[in-house]
Amino acid sequence: MKQLETNYDYYDVPKLTSLAELIELRKETKKTAISWREDGKIFHKSFADVYKDIKLLSGYFYANYQNKNIAVIGENSYEWFITALAIIVSGNICVALDKDSDLELISKELKQTHVSAVYYSLNYCEKMGEIFRESYPLEEMDDYLKIGKKVHNKNVQDVEKCAMIFFTSGTTGYGKAVMLSQKSIMADLYGAASLYSPAGRAASFLPYHHAFGFVTSLLMPFYYGCDTFISGSLKHLMDDFKDGRPDTIFAVPMVVETMYRQIWRTARREKRDKRLERGIKISNALQKIGIDWRKKFFKSILEEFGGNVNYIICGGAALDVKYVEWFRSIGIEVLVGYGITECSPVVAVNRNHYKRDGSVGQICRDVNVSIIDGEIVVSGDVVMNEYYKDRKATEQVLRNGHFFTGDLGRLDEDGFLYITGRKKNLIILSNGENVSPEEIETELARDIGVVEVIAYQDDNRIIVSVYPNRKYMGDQEYFDELIGEYNKGKPKNRQIAFVRLRTSEFPRNNNGKILRDKTIREEKDGKEGY
Repeated sequence: MKQLETNYDYYDVPKLTSLAELIELRKETKKTAISWREDGKIFHKSFADVYKDIKLLSGYFYANYQNKNIAVIGENSYEWFITALAIIVSGNICVALDKDSDLELISKELKQTHVSAVYYSLNYCEKMGEIFRESYPLEEMDDYLKIGKKVHNKNVQDVEKCAMIFFTSGTTGYGKAVMLSQKSIMADLYGAASLYSPAGRAASFLPYHHAFGFVTSLLMPFYYGCDTFISGSLKHLMDDFKDGRPDTIFAVPMVVETMYRQIWRTARREKRDKRLERGIKISNALQKIGIDWRKKFFKSILEEFGGNVNYIICGGAALDVKYVEWFRSIGIEVLVGYGITECSPVVAVNRNHYKRDGSVGQICRDVNVSIIDGEIVVSGDVVMNEYYKDRKATEQVLRNGHFFTGDLGRLDEDGFLYITGRKKNLIILSNGENVSPEEIETELARDIGVVEVIAYQDDNRIIVSVYPNRKYMGDQEYFDELIGEYNKGKPKNRQIAFVRLRTSEFPRNNNGKILRDKTIREEKDGKEGY
């Protein structure tokens, strides 16, 4: 996994326009496409099996619904996967809902998107029938497949119309219904797969009601022809890693940070932390002279994740570069990417052998990115159709086919994209100068005592809130000194006024993003975390 100094040609991948073409790509291939654990046993489906199941199930949906919005809700599963694709291939629209939402929010989203029927998991949503009459368990899949055998699905589709609706995982608590077409999803698969190539099995555990989880961690490996191990519960994730033995893991920063902390907790518990520190120093020194013994040095750690992991594709939120560097030290390359649901979702990603630490990678093939007044603006086939029945919200972000992301960034001379913050989070000083809180947070997060940090403005002062490393919990003096060092040499109006220490982690949404607005409100009111 040597870091190359120059870019190289795109990977050769087929350019498809529909999900029907995707499942037909390997319809006669007996190679395993999907694996999963159920009741302690491992099950497998070949590409040919997947094609057959989706064709039968699309017949069932074609017979019962015509151009309807049909919701899917439940844990990650093979049934979720084929149901979503069958809905789309039958000419209907799949609405992806969060199984962890309360019934009130689920009911609201069903009404908001005019859903005609819901297919749900009894394991998580057993009360669905109480809030929506047309509700059908995914567990009765065999019955739906039998009905589908008797129906011929004409498979006539408009690839530019809405195919799937995802609700954004915003940090404000308000989610918008994003309408993605087959054309946009397939353009995203083509654009991202041209930059990154997996070498073996992929682990798919990110929730499928998010575009990153469904499109990137599930459809992408399928598109490549890789075997994907589906994990339906984080409770069994480590067992699934060991059984699945993935080469590639798709993750959000919260998962990467958790993996990092788990490794160190285990090392401390087994009194091997000093040995691990020495091993990393020796390994890094050897790499500088061209000797790579990472797989040997850190075999016991890597075995905890199946033993084959080479890459973690990380997106969904910012990840401190210290994690990228640390995992590289033990033989796992973390390739940070950037995406947004409204862009299907991947916009940029670091490549297998061409990467830039601190960046979110190269722009995906056939995706256009420009920086307008500091804001990242995306155009191309990957851009959404619109927000469902919300013209005002759509017009605020979509102008002449250009999607204004709300993210601030820059492109370097080699085409690597860097995220510098969120436009709405900017701290505006009394002199009119703008300060990105994310830049402050990135610098402070490199300190060993900081686990999480948020910077914000209160009464024209810059305040930071820190959730400390366990060793530094409640050590106000340590963090006052840290802020003092940060402030040295900075103009007075850019200095941090004081630091507040938390006793609990920041609240997050179910995609791992810190709920910044909620956190800041609560901290100003002195309600939470202290």
